[in-house]
Amino acid sequence: MKKIKQNRFIFYLFAFTAIINFLVYILDPASIRYLFISLIFFMNACLYFINSRTSESSYWKRWSRIREKGRWYFSAGYGMLIVGVLFSIVLSVLIGDDYMWIILFSLSGGLVWGHLMWLINERGFKSLSC
Repeated sequence: MKKIKQNRFIFYLFAFTAIINFLVYILDPASIRYLFISLIFFMNACLYFINSRTSESSYWKRWSRIREKGRWYFSAGYGMLIVGVLFSIVLSVLIGDDYMWIILFSLSGGLVWGHLMWLINERGFKSLSC
């Protein structure tokens, strides 16, 4: 099996597992560990999604424009504002107790997610451009 097809297959497995764990958490909110497991599988799915891109794909062309703006622009814009806000909305609806902590952890987690995705994208971009 070629590496690209293998990465896509693993991406689908991780994405499916993340969805199943998230649904289990929704059905049983007392077991919060399923939410964390879902987030871990989501991060792994993101990693394999990026690695499944070919050098000719439009993703890497778009990434070359994004990387010109810098790491902190990507981490704050895509990480905090998109991923962090989405997770804070979802967690506020599901947990709904202490909104301040949910927002704080979601935004900081989004910043960390943005930084990790930057590093992963840069590694993939540099390996394709060499």
